[in-house]
Amino acid sequence: MRCAISQSNYIPWRGYFQLISEVDVFVFYDDVQYTKRDWRSRNRIMTPKGPIWLTIPVGKNRQRTIEEVLLPEGEWRTNHLETIRRVYSKQPHFETVMEIIEPWFKNMEINTLSEFNQGLIQDICSFLGISTRFIRSSELGIDGDRVERLIGICNSIGADEYLSGPAAMNYIDGQFENSGIELMWMEYGPFATYPQIGPKSTNEMSIIDTMIMLGESALDTTKVIPFHQKIIELHTSELLAIRGKSGQYTLQ
Repeated sequence: MRCAISQSNYIPWRGYFQLISEVDVFVFYDDVQYTKRDWRSRNRIMTPKGPIWLTIPVGKNRQRTIEEVLLPEGEWRTNHLETIRRVYSKQPHFETVMEIIEPWFKNMEINTLSEFNQGLIQDICSFLGISTRFIRSSELGIDGDRVERLIGICNSIGADEYLSGPAAMNYIDGQFENSGIELMWMEYGPFATYPQIGPKSTNEMSIIDTMIMLGESALDTTKVIPFHQKIIELHTSELLAIRGKSGQYTLQ
């Protein structure tokens, strides 16, 4: 059984959903440190003048886990919906996408960032035909350092394959070798271009942009790269050389 583990982001880009679609179980990593100015509380949409940020103003206190971050009061919910409506109202799948996301913005009983993000992500997955099962890491009670926790979570849910995004290459080393869990790397893309309303096309937009323009066809094919494969081409066009099974690597 294959799993992935990641923080819950605010209306994330389509690569995030491609990762979810490639696994049997997706674990929301919600009991780790919240980091400000990160994808947990902001993302970008396209406008005729170019990308703009939609940011949830959750405050600057960094001494809290993701699951402890409260949604703020104020007009941000209305402002985000109005911005999306103003930008995309004439686009092909606008009404369909609004039916999915608008209830989450209007539900004032949801008071944590984690619950808000996770609910949006799961409803978007349903729309995209993704049937992956979701679990919260906070429900599992796994301790240890960063890699030990990943291995512990995999063992706890019975996963024998762990699919990771390429950013984790910065800290994942040979600890997976003797774990009985196969470490695999996600390669995002290649992404098909699609019509966008901005002056320059880019894939690094919230899934909202992609869904409104493409509907249920918002995802394309991804590749799963075994850890022992020596060369991986990332979506940034950088090449990362993996040397042997020890997990040693260098950016080139």
